[in-house]
Amino acid sequence: MEGPRMARLGFGKKISYAMGGVALNLANLVISQWLLKLYVPNRDEALVDGAVFSAIFLLGRITDGIAEPLVGYWTDHHRSKLGRRIPFIRYGIIPVALVTFLLWTPPFPHEAHWLNAVYIFVMVQAFFILWSIVANPYMSLLPEIARDSRERVDISTMQAGFIMVGTIIFAFTGPLKDAFGWASIGVLAGGITLITFAPTLLSIRQESSVDTVPSDAKMSAVTIFDWARTTFRNRPFVIYLSAAALFWFALNMLTLLIPFWIQYVLHEPDSMVALVMGPFLATNVAFFFVFNALSKKFGKFPMFMLSLAGTAVSIPLLWFTGPGTGSPLAYTQVIMGLVGVFIAGYIMLQPAILADIIDHDETLTGKRREGIYIGVQAIFSKLAMGFSIMVASFLMYAGGAGTPTELGLKLIALSSGAAVVVACLIFQRYPLRERASSS
Repeated sequence: MEGPRMARLGFGKKISYAMGGVALNLANLVISQWLLKLYVPNRDEALVDGAVFSAIFLLGRITDGIAEPLVGYWTDHHRSKLGRRIPFIRYGIIPVALVTFLLWTPPFPHEAHWLNAVYIFVMVQAFFILWSIVANPYMSLLPEIARDSRERVDISTMQAGFIMVGTIIFAFTGPLKDAFGWASIGVLAGGITLITFAPTLLSIRQESSVDTVPSDAKMSAVTIFDWARTTFRNRPFVIYLSAAALFWFALNMLTLLIPFWIQYVLHEPDSMVALVMGPFLATNVAFFFVFNALSKKFGKFPMFMLSLAGTAVSIPLLWFTGPGTGSPLAYTQVIMGLVGVFIAGYIMLQPAILADIIDHDETLTGKRREGIYIGVQAIFSKLAMGFSIMVASFLMYAGGAGTPTELGLKLIALSSGAAVVVACLIFQRYPLRERASSS
């Protein structure tokens, strides 16, 4: 039976919750875009062998995938006077900020050494486990604190806005790294993690779960597996999950592509990342509000489909970068601005769509199971991102030897677009389509 819902949130509390999006996005972006560049700038200067790094990162995503449903089940069944989710954020936030910093401090920063591989292996596993402990309960709060579809869209829009704040901060990590070294990225990401999750801890109050969660709820491999397995009986979730995993595969490849693209296609320094990301950020911020308004008028499904289709078409346009399109830098900026338009819709709508799916699950099971849905989603999306590292690491050397090639980097862009094409075809079968507003 459904537990008591929280009262409708005021604007201030919505903002306080949504601010966590800054840290969630920034931490993911910096490891997706810069960690490979730190440890494997090219084959000759690698601190860790490229194949070893890819395997470590994929294993980290697998560890993350295992941790997510464990944490999801745990938070769904957690008995506490502070509620089911808040205690995990409270006690996990300092360790996760510390590990987020330590990723950027290899013991041998100027040479290849086996200890670098051991170090990054430990740090990557710790990073993904600790972020599961914090991010899963944080994301699981949304269906609980938002009372209806419109409120969820509003909170998702605010959260998406803060996600873009994280992206704006991230855009300047190139110049920051050039000025103060790689460790400055860790200081920035770890510090932002503490600062932006604090408002959630200070402002959001959940009702006690001592009386609403059964005292005999136990964690075991069998119960957790069954709890996760039953999510696949929810057909809308299976469709959404497949499309989302493919989307994150594509977006992660695009993200890690950028610094290599700037160096090997545009022949510019890392500090130019900010100029390439600028149009992407500008269109993201602007179109959050456009997609918010359109989704209220026409519904979330058609706007989500538009986001997927637009992303699928726009990313492969990077293939045409070259003399025939004028300035390669200007052309890249235009395409990144176009990509930003459609990714804004995906980022804004995704949490609200998943909240609807969790509501649908309640009609099937009679239970509120936010945590396990966030966890199962994370398994597939993070495994997809892990595989994207392996695919990109292989493709970027196409036609070359020791350094990434223009052909290889363009093949990454094509592969990203192809993945989103498949995601778009899959999501066409999504059945939870609310009626468009007549207003």
